[in-house]
Amino acid sequence: MTISLLFRRLKNKAYIQNLFSFSLLNSCLIYLRWLLWPDKRHYRRQTMLDSVRILTTALAVACYPAAPALAQAYPDKPVKMYVGFSPGSATDIVARVVSEALARRLGQPIVVENKVGAGGSLAAQDTVRAAPDGYTLLTVSSAIAVNPAVYKNASEVAGQLQPVALIGYLPTVLMVSGKSGIKTLRDFIEHAKAKPGEVNFGSSGVGGSTHMSMEAFGSYTGIKMTHVPYKGNGQASTALMAGEIDALMDTLLLAAPVISSGRAVGLAVTGEQRSALIPDVPTFAQAGVPEYDRSLFFGVMAPKNLPPDITDRLNREINAVLKEPAVREKLIAGGGLTLASLSAADFGKIFQDELATWKKVGATAHIQPQ
Repeated sequence: MTISLLFRRLKNKAYIQNLFSFSLLNSCLIYLRWLLWPDKRHYRRQTMLDSVRILTTALAVACYPAAPALAQAYPDKPVKMYVGFSPGSATDIVARVVSEALARRLGQPIVVENKVGAGGSLAAQDTVRAAPDGYTLLTVSSAIAVNPAVYKNASEVAGQLQPVALIGYLPTVLMVSGKSGIKTLRDFIEHAKAKPGEVNFGSSGVGGSTHMSMEAFGSYTGIKMTHVPYKGNGQASTALMAGEIDALMDTLLLAAPVISSGRAVGLAVTGEQRSALIPDVPTFAQAGVPEYDRSLFFGVMAPKNLPPDITDRLNREINAVLKEPAVREKLIAGGGLTLASLSAADFGKIFQDELATWKKVGATAHIQPQ
């Protein structure tokens, strides 16, 4: 037990009261024994020994680690929140909206730090290297479950992360070029089946969520397409509007303005219901492919072995944040997310299911982890 913890305890009113009561009780017992002790000279020596024992015991009581008190003290300094993607990305936006509200509830600043690279793996690596004390967190997207199918060391990193809270889901949209003449999802599937391998699709890069989402769609529908990777969603979207590629699966946030411009046609959106941002675009179930529903998830994770009391506290506070009107306005109305409210254990089960699903998709697409 450190000296700093002792000082924090001595500032706690409940600890001082308990310590005082303990000392007072022992003092009364010593006085009573003095009255009854036959040899007062020998008693003085015995009293000194008792006093030392009392002081030692009192300090031990003050320093004894009490889990509820520690949980109540957390956090007593700023918290770092890693984001594995660039400022302005969907993951970054979600992280900053949630962190701002969470900081108010925790009473400490939350510093968002972007650690870009390897599909978010660099931020995850820095997170698992940190102490599991609640002062280093990571806002994740579905990429954290996709990466093990793409990067060799990503499985090990994913295994060292502890799910804390699921924030919600962001729908994805399948689009085709406005020049294609295709208007429905069924038309696209029939067109692709008639020309195996000739229909192509763009993505933000090999192994990215837009790439893997289309691979999953092809697996569910039994169609073969050619992948054309770009350096980011922006380039892929520009290529789609120019008619350079046939199709693109993108997040709702990025797809909505492209569809609204008329230069791309939205064929289907993931989720249980249509999005208010693109109300004319049916869900995959409504369009005839209920088997496919791969929305992207966002959540908060921490280094493995985070104490249960801190895990519960963070989960409880994040779920409370997701009920705040201002947060819901930004993430639902402005971002198109469907927000969650699950325990850390339930989020953990979802994460394991996602890992298994994307591993299977990667194997089907013959992706060799690099």
